Amino acid sequence: MNKQIAFGGSLLLTVPVVNATATGTHIQQAEIQSVIESQDWSTLKEIWQITDRLKPSEEYYEFPMVTEKGDSLISLVSSLFMVTDFASPATRTAVSLIQRITETRVLRASRANMNMLTRMIPPWGLLVRESQLFNFEERITTLTSLVRAGEITPREFLTSRDSLLNRAETLAVLEILEEVQQQSDYGFFTDQVHGLDTDIILARLDLSYRAALDTLSKENPSEHMEHYQVAVQQHEDFLIRYEDFENAKPVLRILLTDLMEAKI
Repeated sequence: MNKQIAFGGSLLLTVPVVNATATGTHIQQAEIQSVIESQDWSTLKEIWQITDRLKPSEEYYEFPMVTEKGDSLISLVSSLFMVTDFASPATRTAVSLIQRITETRVLRASRANMNMLTRMIPPWGLLVRESQLFNFEERITTLTSLVRAGEITPREFLTSRDSLLNRAETLAVLEILEEVQQQSDYGFFTDQVHGLDTDIILARLDLSYRAALDTLSKENPSEHMEHYQVAVQQHEDFLIRYEDFENAKPVLRILLTDLMEAKI
């Protein structure tokens, strides 16, 4: 069964309701509305819109926000909301992921790309996250600028927003990867942006996981056995977090939709 919900003046968003009682769904909807009406959410939304309005930067330099401003905003984002604010684990997970994405957006706008500061090849997940984030920022800033300039209408912005929502979900998954510090085989250093989605990420991670299990199953594992043991544990930790993400995804899309209103 699907449910249509409208918040913050946005168009109706169709949200799947899975294994939820009528009472449970009603309680979660009330909690989501409570989040959107809170002062903390208003503050988070203001910070989100600040980053929306920044001039698109180059991928590796020309950062549009001074470091001190970025530090201040990141500190503010981390101070918003408390675990006790949420009765639903899905709402808690969704808000936490949005906070992480917001902090990463501000960090990227105010600091150098860390990939450029080392001769070592960074982890695949970090490279992909940087590329995805740059692509997301470029698109959302351009769309926001077009609305402000009157070149597209707010409704046209909403039409383009679906692709932004999908990219934001991919960013959320990459934030989970960063949290569990999961590494992936260097063979995955291919095109980092075009066509990448959650399914592709999961497929690549699964290949690494199965390769690690295969190595550990051998009678005489390699001298790097500890590396593969860690890889297996990290992937299993990721799967637990990913299940939380899947449960929270309908709430995440509602909240992201509210953040991505077209502002003139």
